Amino acid sequence: FLGCGMNSVGVATGGGAGMALAHCILHGHTPTDLQEADPKRFPDCFTSVEALTARVPEVLGKHYEIAYPGRQWASARHLRPTPLNAQWVAERAHFGQVFGWERPLYFDKTAEPALTFGRPAWFNQVGREVARAHEAAAVFDLSPLGKILVEGSDAEAFLDRLCASDMRRAPGRTIYTTMLNPRGGVESDLTALRLTDERYWLTVGTAAPKRDLAWLRRHLGDGERLRLSDETEAFAMLGLMGPEAAHIASALGAPELNDLAYFRHGDAEIAGRSVRAARLSYVGETGWEITCRAQDAAGIYDALAAAGARPAGLFAQNAMRIEKRFLARGHELDSDITPLEAGLGFTLDWRRDFIGRAALLRRRDEGLRQRLVTILLDAPGATPLGNEPVTLEGAPFGKTTSAAFGYRIGRPLALAYVDTRMAGDLEGLKVEVAMARESFAGRLTLQAAFDAEGHRLRPDLPGGSRTDQLGPTGAGGRI
Repeated sequence: FLGCGMNSVGVATGGGAGMALAHCILHGHTPTDLQEADPKRFPDCFTSVEALTARVPEVLGKHYEIAYPGRQWASARHLRPTPLNAQWVAERAHFGQVFGWERPLYFDKTAEPALTFGRPAWFNQVGREVARAHEAAAVFDLSPLGKILVEGSDAEAFLDRLCASDMRRAPGRTIYTTMLNPRGGVESDLTALRLTDERYWLTVGTAAPKRDLAWLRRHLGDGERLRLSDETEAFAMLGLMGPEAAHIASALGAPELNDLAYFRHGDAEIAGRSVRAARLSYVGETGWEITCRAQDAAGIYDALAAAGARPAGLFAQNAMRIEKRFLARGHELDSDITPLEAGLGFTLDWRRDFIGRAALLRRRDEGLRQRLVTILLDAPGATPLGNEPVTLEGAPFGKTTSAAFGYRIGRPLALAYVDTRMAGDLEGLKVEVAMARESFAGRLTLQAAFDAEGHRLRPDLPGGSRTDQLGPTGAGGRI
């Protein structure tokens, strides 16, 4: 593959990657983020002759097709079902393949959806799932998220060197952090659970385990006493989210979960099965991310469903996280974007000499050239998809990164990076977003479009427990 680009199954396609490879040889990194050409983006299940033999003809056939939003591959499927696959089939899930995993995109599917660049066929189903999480309780299948165990007497010092947040928190704490390259760009964002003095549990993006493990191993110091292991397939993870979540936990014999403060974690039992629950949310509604052994997931989900929780898919999760201005690597975050530009400055622990700190200090002193904003679109029928040009008074101003319809605010919206040198005060600024040769007006805000103060994330809980304040975001890396 040297000197060649690669398509979605790793077939050499030719192109300009040779110059990027030369740059990498000379400087140790590519000239720009090239995750689309990183072989580590493929799970092991795609490396078999059977999978490649099935997929390659479809790749060639789809090469000249219109790439509609939501289009799925038909070949090489069912390689990595989640532990709840049987439950999701019974709930009539429409599945999408992510890093080989079959992830439910939405539920209550009645027919194969017609693909379009306009309002999608699943619009109403996704709206109902958002309402479940907003008004009652929903369960999101987070099992495909990568899970990395870091253990050993040097675990704290190792992660404190690689991560931009303070990793020296006490056991029981949950930490959202980024890992940066020497240029200050985000190589990964993750959530770390401090289990003991010598053990951390890292939750990374669905497509990130191979990439992040490689990054961690690359930075192991000589003689560091440390063990890294990929625990992804051994454990399932369920997101129980919504205002009824607390009552469901109590009804199922796990009232101690309601005593967990925000960004704390603890152990409990649900339906007679051991779980570890972290109080955080990627959708902006109160709840927990509940981890259990893969073989226990079905029994735990059945208990949650019997207590009133209903499933919600990846499309609902994505729409809700955009309303909350929560970030996703590959969209808002990549190896060229710094935490300062992404609005994650509050997560940085400047007291330590973590990787990328010097570059961030220079960037901070020079002033930021771009900044992440939310764009609230005026037209209810606009259908932004992400990667659309943003203009200010007709001049190029930026580009959207993620977009969706905001069901809780009743309008479409997008996250975008815009040029800070073109406007002084960004709050309330009028812009236009280009979609399919039309321009749609919108206004900027530096806040989350929904519940900017985070009251729904951190309510007073039964038992009188109060949550602590972490800042304006919940957690990233949950795609």
